[in-house]
Amino acid sequence: MGEKLRAYVDLTVAMAIAGSAVVVSKMMVARVPVFLATELGIAIGLVFLLLVTFVIKKEHHRLDKKSVVVLLGQALAGIVFYRVFIFWGLQLTSAANSGLISSSGPAIVVILAFFILKEKISKNNAIGLAFVIVGLLCINLFTYFAEGTLDSSVLGNFLILIAVIGEGLFSVLSKIKCIPMSPVYRTTLVAGMAFICLLPLAIHDAWGYPFAKMSLQTILCIGYYGIFVSFISYVLWFRGIAKVAASNAAIFISVVPVSSIILAAILLNEKIQLSHLLGMILIVCGILIATQKSPASASKIPVPELKNITAETIESD
Repeated sequence: MGEKLRAYVDLTVAMAIAGSAVVVSKMMVARVPVFLATELGIAIGLVFLLLVTFVIKKEHHRLDKKSVVVLLGQALAGIVFYRVFIFWGLQLTSAANSGLISSSGPAIVVILAFFILKEKISKNNAIGLAFVIVGLLCINLFTYFAEGTLDSSVLGNFLILIAVIGEGLFSVLSKIKCIPMSPVYRTTLVAGMAFICLLPLAIHDAWGYPFAKMSLQTILCIGYYGIFVSFISYVLWFRGIAKVAASNAAIFISVVPVSSIILAAILLNEKIQLSHLLGMILIVCGILIATQKSPASASKIPVPELKNITAETIESD
């Protein structure tokens, strides 16, 4: 029970940081080209990851082909595609809208886990997901119809949705069996692969960019993105998802809109409506329901078969 609770806390904090990333990204893309902003955020996080992984922990593994393919898939789907499309979308839509669309992630992950991992959808998961969907409807119906943003930001919303699909694929790939490695080591490899993939495009964006005129706010945003979003959130996510099923962990993606809406109101002066508050309450209820295991299921469901991150490596973090 202690390990489960720790996993839920890790997943919640990871997704809260992901929600804050939406707001920080909105500030960044107003002043920095998309590929350059993405690469700078990854680069800062990668410095800390390399230091922890190879200098402090001194962890090394020989990767097989399957592990390389899975990690590369995570790098492309969860970092490259997700961040690039998020940044593109945020140029056309609001941070609040981005957070709301991101909350479709749980449904996407549950569906992907069902088809890719053959995970069954439990009764609690289904009920919790229903609460989440109703909460999303409360938020989205107000956003799209009362505020009339459908016409003005439809392309931006569509780009955000593509990013969310990439994030969902990242979560599902986290559960595919690889060689045993710690969450920090896996995060380092994924971030390194993403950095290499984006490097040519980032160099193109950096050519002629006036770095000397970069504001302090932009520098702080890039620093936050690198340390918290590119480093801490991924380590917490890998550590948390090692203890729960992907379909169960998917519910925690609903924390993203809650975090993004609150921070958008504080930092960007975007209004929080009554429908937003009602939606957030329903989302939280959905998370609580989905994470409760019924007595009957507890005696029937075996321990998850995830072996890519061992209990010893998780505890060592």
